[in-house]
Amino acid sequence: MNRRDFLQLGPALPALGTMSLDWQAGDQTNPLSAEPEPSPAQRRWMDLKLGLMVHFGINTYYDVEWSDGTLNPNKYNPHQLDTDQWCRAAQAEGMKYLVFVTKHHDGFCNWPSKVTDYCVRKTPYKKDVLRRVAESAEKHGLKLGLYYSLWDRHEKSHDQNEQRYVGFMKKQLEELLTQYGPIVELWFDGFWKKQRTGWTKKEEIDGEKVTRGARDEAFIQAWRMEGAYRWQMDHLYQFIKDLQADCMVANNSTTAYPGLPLHPVDIRPGEKATQARADQKIWNWLGKDTYLPMQIETTLSVKGKPQFPSGNWFWHEDDHSIASREQVANYLQVAEQMQANLLLNVGPMANGKLRPEDEKLLMQLRS
Repeated sequence: MNRRDFLQLGPALPALGTMSLDWQAGDQTNPLSAEPEPSPAQRRWMDLKLGLMVHFGINTYYDVEWSDGTLNPNKYNPHQLDTDQWCRAAQAEGMKYLVFVTKHHDGFCNWPSKVTDYCVRKTPYKKDVLRRVAESAEKHGLKLGLYYSLWDRHEKSHDQNEQRYVGFMKKQLEELLTQYGPIVELWFDGFWKKQRTGWTKKEEIDGEKVTRGARDEAFIQAWRMEGAYRWQMDHLYQFIKDLQADCMVANNSTTAYPGLPLHPVDIRPGEKATQARADQKIWNWLGKDTYLPMQIETTLSVKGKPQFPSGNWFWHEDDHSIASREQVANYLQVAEQMQANLLLNVGPMANGKLRPEDEKLLMQLRS
């Protein structure tokens, strides 16, 4: 079955031209046709189109999605770790890259970081899980991307000394970007812990109704004035580019603001943005218009816990829910219509293997 036939499995979506959009066909402000064009590195990333996200870490062993940095690593032991299985399943579905969670908000590291003991080195498993992922990705022809949480609930300097914590992050980012080969994408999460203002899910500011565009612009400005300053993101961005110039930097703006750029970035995350809508591609940054492509992230689990009712990202023993073939086809069609990449998440089990449900779906989608 080719890609076109596979996409026809999903429920029919209205063509973008029949939807309620902010622009009309032929309008010179149409973000899907405006200049400037993507950079060569962005274009190579866009050509990947479809990828696998993998949430695995200390949370896997405690039946939680988030934890506070105090969980005992003695339970962490993926004794049947099979990263080749992960990559085979991704490759079977036609995926071209894999984004692996190196460190979630709890601060536990899936590699033997030299700047913290809260890592695989201090577990019964002891081995470098990220190394296994990188080797399997290369073996199966997948590009490697990394998820890294800015928020670290284990590292004390995060709350006590922001300048020292930025130094801590730089040391970890240098480890990640110099020891595991080319990294196609660095996906930051947890930015909100250094930004206290600018938040509203309603289209209003200070009690007054505003357009969604005005609400979003206010949020971006709040990020620049507070979050970006406290995280020193301009400095971190240049540090990353000095190590790997073609690594695409993303900063998750959460499900409340999917697709908004938290400058400086090269791509825009769209967590759970699985409904077709108009998407602005051109954004002003440093006094000039810049093309910023979008990536839609969603998880194959569809039955979550109260904190995330729409689906789990990490593995939970009692969760056997799985997106249908039609749902995944719908995700693919929306991504194509929005000219976005699609990243489908799985949470491997405590033994280090994929859930049977995830493996079966990924291996059979194109059959």
